[in-house]
Amino acid sequence: MFATRICISVCALSLLLLPAASELTDHPVEISEGSTEIPKPILLWENAVPRATGDSAEDKPAVYAYLPDAAKNTGAAILVCPGGANQTRCVDYEGVVIAQYFRKRGVAAFVLRYRIGPLYTAAEARLDTQRGIQFLRANAEKFKIAPDRIGVIGFSAGASNCCAATFNALPGNPGSADPVERVSSSPNFLVPVYGSSTVPDATKSPLPPTFMYCTHEDSAINGMVTMYTALRKKNVPTEIHFFEKGPHGVGFATGDPVLGEYPNLLYNWMRQKGFLTAEKRVALQGIVKVDGEPLPHGVVVLHPLDKVGAPPVVGYITNTAMVRGEYKLAANSGPVPGKYRVEVYQDAVQWLSNANNPMYPKFKLLKNGTDAQKKEITDYARSRNLEPTIEDLRVYRKTRPTDAADLVVEVKAGGNGRIDIDVFSK
Repeated sequence: MFATRICISVCALSLLLLPAASELTDHPVEISEGSTEIPKPILLWENAVPRATGDSAEDKPAVYAYLPDAAKNTGAAILVCPGGANQTRCVDYEGVVIAQYFRKRGVAAFVLRYRIGPLYTAAEARLDTQRGIQFLRANAEKFKIAPDRIGVIGFSAGASNCCAATFNALPGNPGSADPVERVSSSPNFLVPVYGSSTVPDATKSPLPPTFMYCTHEDSAINGMVTMYTALRKKNVPTEIHFFEKGPHGVGFATGDPVLGEYPNLLYNWMRQKGFLTAEKRVALQGIVKVDGEPLPHGVVVLHPLDKVGAPPVVGYITNTAMVRGEYKLAANSGPVPGKYRVEVYQDAVQWLSNANNPMYPKFKLLKNGTDAQKKEITDYARSRNLEPTIEDLRVYRKTRPTDAADLVVEVKAGGNGRIDIDVFSK
């Protein structure tokens, strides 16, 4: 529902009309929602373009900027690389539509005009993609984006360009006369969509967190599985969504009730990874109690209330540790300081995990133990009550059901990193 609410919000569409890096303006042209205007391209090289063979638009790499309204701006940015087999660019449904999706959710999006065949090769496409990332990072202040929260998404051949550019990123040359060349071309996150069989080389660029989408019916999945396997072996944080049905080239599958969910999965992944906020996350732990007793098994969810782009926080209570009802969140998965609405989900009334079962270590004696030991174990096994103990999932959103307000907690910067939660069924 969160993504839906944002999608239907009415806001101003801010677009930049900028001819070159040295001429960036602090006063973007605002265009209202639903305008038929298309932003002017911003050239990535203000002087000679490397390896250029002509002087047309197809010889001049550029980006089209789709900037969010200031009130929604998360500071995150993404370079959008349309596909087209490196012979064309699917700039509308794999470019503009994608950029608008992100813009409406507070992410600045830049559609890349990269060089293609038959005039150029994949080598120039990779170079343009690297330059696009550098260009955004070098001009982060003027675009009002964070230089350490810039991602890249590519479709089909665009995915191949993105992966090749990422896995062979340019480190940045501090001594260059060109300010764009002074910064790294390595993105902070990577999103290949139905494309790329590129396998990362561990001796080259740092590998960013990655989100992948494809379908079983799309032959591109073969290369993506190979790439995912390589990323997993290198312990790169990677989320994959491979659906069963669906053709190649669906873009964001707008309107499809099944495939159309993957853009929202992507957005939630970006949010959960902390790419949509500049706030520093903190570790958090505590005890969750229901009616004065530690929660046997369930989940506590903290929904942010006052910070744009803050990730929701989920703590699982499985009672596999010695402290009953405890949840623990490391700093890299914890909340940012702020206020949160609390939800507690209880999915069992009685639960004894194997980790806390005093008889569990003895189970191995069923094979080689004495008759007395075997009897003790089998008697225990037959005496256990493993029948259902809960009529349905129980959800608590208030301290008590009769309370007028939802349960809200505040995570403070420099606090003790602990929030205990007590809820009651009546």
